[in-house]
Amino acid sequence: MPTIPNFPADLLREHMHWHHRHHISDPNRIPIGYGREFLEFHRDFIARALDWYRRSGYDPRLVEPWTNVPEPIRQSRCYDQGAEARLVFRPDTFRSADEFGRFLESSGIHGCIHQEAARLYGEPDLNDFDVAPRNTVFYNIHGMIDRWYRNWEGQGQFRQGEGHWCGKFWADEREVLHYRASDGSWRLGQPEARIGSGTGAREKGVLLDWGIVGDSRGYGPMDDGRPFRVWDTDGDGRLEVIFYDAAGRTWREGKLKGGKLEWEPVAIRRIGHASRPSEPSPPSEFSRPSEPPRSANANSRRKRNTRM
Repeated sequence: MPTIPNFPADLLREHMHWHHRHHISDPNRIPIGYGREFLEFHRDFIARALDWYRRSGYDPRLVEPWTNVPEPIRQSRCYDQGAEARLVFRPDTFRSADEFGRFLESSGIHGCIHQEAARLYGEPDLNDFDVAPRNTVFYNIHGMIDRWYRNWEGQGQFRQGEGHWCGKFWADEREVLHYRASDGSWRLGQPEARIGSGTGAREKGVLLDWGIVGDSRGYGPMDDGRPFRVWDTDGDGRLEVIFYDAAGRTWREGKLKGGKLEWEPVAIRRIGHASRPSEPSPPSEFSRPSEPPRSANANSRRKRNTRM
C-alpha cells in the first residue's frame, strides 16, 4: 500500500502550500531561518498525518522511519555520502537547528532521497511536493530525517551533560536513551515496556517508563570531546552507542543485551569523508568502501509547480 487510501485533502494542501511559500530556486542560497522551519514543520506535519493514519487502522509498519538510507540511493549520482556522514556522525558540527536544516537542503540529500526513491520504487508521487505525503515512503524518509534532527538536539544537551537520543534501542522506535555525565549513568525510556525499575515520565506526548540500563564511569566522561556517536552500527534495526576509548586505544560499542548496555571493543572502517587530523575514523554500519560523492544535484530535478 504505497499510496495511502483516502488521505486527507487538507493535509495535502497544507504540505503543498508550505513548499510553495518556501520555494528555493537556488539551493546554494537558502535563506536564514529556512532550515529550522523545514525541520519543525515536517516534524509537526508527520506527527499529525501519522495520527490520522493509525486512527484509520492502517498498518504502522509501512510508515516506520528508515534506520538508514537504502544503499541503491546512497550509490546514486546525486547522493553526497560526505554530507550524510556529517549529518549522521558529526551533528555536533552544526551550531544551530537552522544550520543543520539548511545543510540538509543545500547538500541535496533531501531532494536526492525523494528523487531516487521515486525511481527505485516506481512511485512518482515521491518526486512531487503536491502529493508526496499520500505515499507511505514519505514517512519512511521524513521519520528518518526527524531522527537525525532529534539526535542533533540530543547532542546539544550532551554537551551540557544531559544527552538524549531517540529511536529503537531495544523494541520500539519511540524509545529515548538518556546519558547523565554527573554519574556516568544510562537510562532508557520505553513506552508500554519496562527494563529494570523506573518511574513514568511523559516525552513528546508518549508515556515513558525509565530504567537504568548501565553506566560508563570506567571509561571517563563521554562529553569530554572524544569521538562519540549513536547509530545502528550492525544493521539489525537497533541503535548502539559508539565511542573512542583513549585509554584502551580502541573503539567501544554499547549494545543493549538482556536489558543492560554491554560495552565491547569493536573494529571500524572509515567511509565517505576524511576524519579530523586529531581523531580516529568515525564509526559506521557501512563496512564496504564507498565511492566519492558525485556532483549531480537533485534539487533541480524535484517537480516544481510553475504557478509558484
